[in-house]
Amino acid sequence: MSGWFSRFKSGLKPWVPARLLDFYHQFREPLRLPDRSEVVLFAPPDTLPDYEPRQDVSLAGEQNGSHAPVTLIATVYNEAHTVARWLDSVLEQSRLPDEIVIADGGSTDGTLDVLQRYAEVASVPLRVISAPGANIARGRNLAIAAAAHEIIACSDCGSLLNANWLEMLTLPFVLDPEISVSAGYYDVLETNTLSRLAKHFFGVDLEKIDPREFLPSGRSLAFRKRIWEDAGGYPEWLTDAGEDTLFDLRLKAQPARWAFVPMARVAWYAPDTLGKLVKTYFRYARGDGETGISADLYWYKVVELLRIWPRRLGLLGLGLALLVLWPLFGALYFGGWLLWGGGHLWRANRSRTAMLGRRFYPYTVLLEIVGTVQALAFTLGVLSRGRVREREIAFYQARLREILKQHSGRRGPIVYPPTHDWSFMFQRPHQMARALARRDWLYFYCTRNGRTDAVFGFRRVEPGLYLAHVPEETFRILEQPIVYLGAAWNISWLPYFRTPQVVYDHYDDLEVSGARLEDHLRLLQEADIVVVTARRLLKAVRPHREDALLIPNGVDYAFIQASRPQEGDTSPADLLPILELGRPVVGYSGALAEWFDYDLLERAARRYSEFSFVLIGVDYDGSLARSGVLDLPNVAYLGMKEYNALFSYVWRFDVAVIPFKVNEITLATSPVKLFEYMACRKPVVATDLPECRSYDGVFLAKDVPQFLDYLTEAMRMRNDDTYLKRVEETAQANTWDSRVRVLEERLSRPGQG
Repeated sequence: MSGWFSRFKSGLKPWVPARLLDFYHQFREPLRLPDRSEVVLFAPPDTLPDYEPRQDVSLAGEQNGSHAPVTLIATVYNEAHTVARWLDSVLEQSRLPDEIVIADGGSTDGTLDVLQRYAEVASVPLRVISAPGANIARGRNLAIAAAAHEIIACSDCGSLLNANWLEMLTLPFVLDPEISVSAGYYDVLETNTLSRLAKHFFGVDLEKIDPREFLPSGRSLAFRKRIWEDAGGYPEWLTDAGEDTLFDLRLKAQPARWAFVPMARVAWYAPDTLGKLVKTYFRYARGDGETGISADLYWYKVVELLRIWPRRLGLLGLGLALLVLWPLFGALYFGGWLLWGGGHLWRANRSRTAMLGRRFYPYTVLLEIVGTVQALAFTLGVLSRGRVREREIAFYQARLREILKQHSGRRGPIVYPPTHDWSFMFQRPHQMARALARRDWLYFYCTRNGRTDAVFGFRRVEPGLYLAHVPEETFRILEQPIVYLGAAWNISWLPYFRTPQVVYDHYDDLEVSGARLEDHLRLLQEADIVVVTARRLLKAVRPHREDALLIPNGVDYAFIQASRPQEGDTSPADLLPILELGRPVVGYSGALAEWFDYDLLERAARRYSEFSFVLIGVDYDGSLARSGVLDLPNVAYLGMKEYNALFSYVWRFDVAVIPFKVNEITLATSPVKLFEYMACRKPVVATDLPECRSYDGVFLAKDVPQFLDYLTEAMRMRNDDTYLKRVEETAQANTWDSRVRVLEERLSRPGQG
């Protein structure tokens, strides 16, 4: 059946209009963001008793001898009828905020007068930011940016705060300094039958919550300002809803420690009329449609509507036909239909009616109305994504202008379209970016957030160096930027720039980069500057580009020297047991992939059982796991390390190795690790890679026996100061700054930059 249906869809596809097909794909494409959070439950022992990790707060009053300064923020717009109640609940807190900042979206109903009266008598500073026309996301961002304190607590004026809400919400920041986000809880205030029913729609049953999956509402949430910046702030480009959920998901994508605090409660005024209920669901669903959140759930609702309504319309049409042709039969038909429908409605709503304390309530009808509204609103949200994207582009272009203004004295700007995540395998693209930023260029390193990054918007990582995860069109405002392409497949970015100066850095064989040959050849012809990293690559491009620059990889010598262990420093915890064995350490750091010679490593480990062999890096293609070398007792794999921590390992090697196979890929490889090893004053034993032949101090082995013999020789030389000085001088002569100067010289030529 499934094969038949697939063939049916394939046959139908050519007949479906392209715009309808595009809409279908947009509708079905969900927003996917990774969850890198660790959630700790802060609650008494009887709350979610099976959940771990947790911290007991049943004696919170005794434990909380101090508190961290906190700013409470909120937004208002024409809320004169609720803001006083909310402020009263704020000022009655067992732990008062250190300041209150409220953003007003242009109220005209007396809200500002109420706020002014409270500001004059409140026991804590209360500031109001005027932001006419600002949506909730914009208002929150303005309030947070103006906050004086690092910890931000969020609520809204459509709720009432429990007396200990702020105390409990901020307690995790005191008990655990690693906490970045504290998620509170909320109850629904019941004012009539519909609001009691809304509790079912909007409320969350605490006993059914998995704290790891709970997404807090903006009415009961606290976080550090730093993680708000990392998450890119609240998304201001959405129409008027969905900002809470998208912000939560972006917070979850950060590698951070969360607290879930069900005792930090607010009471929310739920919709108490059918009109308010429909409007609320419409806003939420349209916001989800604009972002793609819960796309599968909304598609299910659409499918249900398509399943139910054609049948109903068909039955209705049959009844109308009977009324016209045979009125008696038509009347009997509709009468029977109404009797059956009424009975079914009574049976389906019996349990819900009892819960509401009513003799009858058409819960299923209301549920169907809500489902229909949600499906239509999500559809409208999908259809408006073009306008939403335009607003998002305008938002980031405004931020880009601010950055350009802040760095008006720098050269550039340089934009690097995405190839590698910033925090994954720190390689040539990262090092060139840092070196250029150090030399007074303004550099934008774009990332797809493909593996480890969670960048939203622009994030400053070093002076003059920004990570960027923004729509490509954002960069259209730049005047003659330098576009630094690290892969030929990023040629698709070039139309987004006005008169760019293009640098094509061909640092990988096409087999490694996966780029198309036609894109590569086009860039060789059209790029303003072509750079290669290896002589083999230079020889290959010279027929197409005689002025190609050879700029091999280099080393951040100063950074590595600053990472040198000092007397009394402890070794990394996972390396310490190996060092305590007292055996010499042969180490490797870098990617573990098909070009790594595992057979050679196995031969070395078996011959030198008195050595410990340590591997550091990512198992890039699963080849390490398949190789079997980890079964050897003197081979240890310590995983991938962040660049900032890597050299605390390498400095503790006795000998460093580059055991690569010599093949089409490695013949064109300029190993970054060669100079990094040398900067750590380590003897280096490598296979006979052409790009290693030009440098003094490397033991280059032409075959397996020579590689094994060189390990003994390298061990002997590890304490030879004369040799180690030669090795270090080689590193000092091959820094990234020296590499960048070669590129700068070409950029400084007329017509080149």
